[in-house]
Amino acid sequence: MSVARWYGLWHGGNGYGPPEPDDLEEFASLAEARAKLADRHRYGYWQRSHFAFTRREAANVLTPCVGDDCEITLYGSADGLDYPDRRIFLGPRGGVRIERC
Repeated sequence: MSVARWYGLWHGGNGYGPPEPDDLEEFASLAEARAKLADRHRYGYWQRSHFAFTRREAANVLTPCVGDDCEITLYGSADGLDYPDRRIFLGPRGGVRIERC
């Protein structure tokens, strides 16, 4: 699937509730989404992350990931949130991985 833009729902880990549809954000590429997850995991306690929300005003917020189970589920469309196309998550050695769903 070749997608110009990706739409994702960030989940900060097991201490957070599941994301809501209004939390949907837009990413210019898979690489941007991957970098956002890495930054939110590593720097979220003290550095604000930009959320380009699609259904509400953009925001810059702190994103403390509470564990290594944080992830972003990605969709090829802002309308099709039934089942994700990709999942970005942390690997066992701290890297960021992308898998097809």
